[in-house]
Amino acid sequence: MKTPPIRLLPVSAVFLLLNTVLPGAQQARAQELAFDHNHTNAEVVEYLNQVVRMHPGIASLHTIGKSYLGTDLLVLEVTSRETGPGLTKPGYWIDGNLHASEVMGAEVTLHNIDTLVKGYGRDPFITDLIDTRVIYLMPKLNPDGSDHYLTKPDGMRSSVRPHDSDRDGSFDEDPGEDLNGDHYLTQMRIRDPEGPMKTSPDDPRLMVRVGENEQGEWRVMSEGIDNDKDGRVNEDGVGGLDINRNWPSRWQQEYIQGGAGPYALSEPETRAVADFILAHPNITGLINHHMAGNFVYRPPTNKNYDVATGEEIPMAASDESNFAYLGRKYTEVINGQDVTPVLGRGGPPRYGAIWGVMIGWAYDHLGIYSWVPEMGSYTPFCDYDGDGNVSEAERMRWNDTELDGKIFADWKPFDHPVHGEVEIGGWVSKVWDPARGSYTNMMCAPGPVFEDFLQKHSRWNLWLVAQSPLLQVTDVTVTALDSGFFKVTAQVGNLGYLPTNVTEQAIRNRMAGTVTVSLSLDGADLLMGDAVVDIGHLAGNSSTAESLEWMVKSTSRRAPTVTITASSLRGGTDSKEVILR
Repeated sequence: MKTPPIRLLPVSAVFLLLNTVLPGAQQARAQELAFDHNHTNAEVVEYLNQVVRMHPGIASLHTIGKSYLGTDLLVLEVTSRETGPGLTKPGYWIDGNLHASEVMGAEVTLHNIDTLVKGYGRDPFITDLIDTRVIYLMPKLNPDGSDHYLTKPDGMRSSVRPHDSDRDGSFDEDPGEDLNGDHYLTQMRIRDPEGPMKTSPDDPRLMVRVGENEQGEWRVMSEGIDNDKDGRVNEDGVGGLDINRNWPSRWQQEYIQGGAGPYALSEPETRAVADFILAHPNITGLINHHMAGNFVYRPPTNKNYDVATGEEIPMAASDESNFAYLGRKYTEVINGQDVTPVLGRGGPPRYGAIWGVMIGWAYDHLGIYSWVPEMGSYTPFCDYDGDGNVSEAERMRWNDTELDGKIFADWKPFDHPVHGEVEIGGWVSKVWDPARGSYTNMMCAPGPVFEDFLQKHSRWNLWLVAQSPLLQVTDVTVTALDSGFFKVTAQVGNLGYLPTNVTEQAIRNRMAGTVTVSLSLDGADLLMGDAVVDIGHLAGNSSTAESLEWMVKSTSRRAPTVTITASSLRGGTDSKEVILR
């Protein structure tokens, strides 16, 4: 399949186009999605199917497996069918909601989809992106955990599979309980002169730690009951296995890496995603959205050692340089936020860093640039004094003046079956909507701050997709010689920013196929040159375009044709057909 001419735009123009408001006619044609609450898996499934129905030329839906509870695991593929199958184009993976409570990732992934389908045919940058690349988007990598978080009062980090979090031989035996039936799991405070907390002198709803030689007033614990009578409350709730510690890259057992599971890819969700990504070697990069702190993580996630010598193997200098270049754009686009390797942030934990992480697997094993945007904190919403930190007083001001008191449950008395008279209340991280029967995380509070957040992350995500390698056959010339002989020359270049191998790590791991150029003839014979030529890897931005030459002889009375095809796993496929005359 021949691809249309590539239309490259400067980065400044790309950003301008991504921010352009689309005309009303295009808005009406595109499926609308309101970012006014956190979407449950059922809502996401309905939306994805509507996208495919409304945009069959660019969208298709894959069911890649079943979750622990038997829920379909869905990936939306976005690319133009007219310009060829997705596997013949450079690909990119974008997902959300690997961690159950980190629901902002699903919303950003949905916003990416919304931006793509609304922009195709109207926005030149997005149109070119969908014509020349393929994007695989999975809003709900962990649909069971996400729905538990969005429909139950308790929190959850990851999988719903029962897990012995407190290692007492029982599974999920001490979850939190909504004792007062207000749809929230908050805190219990019990009057205790030996307690570590006292009522804040500035706001009676808040508590502060007692100072030296001060008498305590409260001891505080999570709302619930010590079901297993071990002296702790709510320490073994639903699930507990962490499916972002379940990937093959330097996976470690639970005694080293808590939540890792019995073996790498033991969970149906991680196994299905790994199988899909391995079946799509055209994928050149990966974004795994998370939710905490407002920065972006990148590899390395731990130290890498040669298995034979035991010597540490540092990241290749070119990979480090490209991580820095791609990350600087995140800082530029998203409010100056930091980019940091997982290894080294806040001091490495035991044995080096964290183990069995998705982005570590993507880079270490597959050799693709991978990212974890840790999105969301209160800072953009209520840092009233602009110092980069949000105090409890500022948070309460936001609660009182802008949120109608939604994120703080006032303390109310309750007769606890064990502790007697207690008070239940405190901060909530998600707000119950009785009309929908679900919760919305407060970091996804609808309004201009969240809309700006969605737009900026979509800008960076789609800019990353555009940095992937992109092969193109250019400058094909035919020189007619005597007696039906022809000399055919062609240039093959890489129009993307990244090289066709993407990373040096991919070459180390033999995961990056080289570029091959093939010649096929109709009505002519090949006299000089090889029908298939391996030209190795090509650097980005056409900086090392390769020139190839063949000699052919016509064997037909009609004008013969020659087709030149350049192909690589990650740079895509491009063909040019010329008539010999």
